[in-house]
Amino acid sequence: MKRQSAKALLSVALVAAMIAAGAAVHGCGGVDCTINNTVTATLNFYSRSGAAVAYTDTLTVTVVGAKGDSVILNRKKNASGFTFPLGYTHDCDTFVLHYTRDVCDSLFLWHDNHPYFISLDCGTAMFHTLTRAECTHTLLQEAVIVNPEINYDGQENIKLYFRVD
Repeated sequence: MKRQSAKALLSVALVAAMIAAGAAVHGCGGVDCTINNTVTATLNFYSRSGAAVAYTDTLTVTVVGAKGDSVILNRKKNASGFTFPLGYTHDCDTFVLHYTRDVCDSLFLWHDNHPYFISLDCGTAMFHTLTRAECTHTLLQEAVIVNPEINYDGQENIKLYFRVD
């Protein structure tokens, strides 16, 4: 009798463990909310003539006014562009492209913010609409918005033109 009770108790414990493990794996519908909740803009580099180019030296990109880690791109070589999040508590973000210790350009992006409901488990993401782009002209010629809608589609949003061909 004791042996059957122990087997029954072990069976119940095993089933409960499998249910708990299944619930842990499928907590947000099987979706990792933090990864799938990240909305980023895509920016690519172009020459003055419009050809896609890479900045062959080391490039670091930082965000002005960000709390915590403000480095978007850290000492990247042969960068042809980068992706980055926009702030959702304000309507303008400033990025600094550091070419060398003493040479840099700034990129200013104005945007509207639009909350987007994902699910009860995952909450809300913040989509953006770019309204204006400007840059300094140390090595840059112009910043052009080619797709103002920043969401999950991963399309190019900004073309950054360098002053060289």
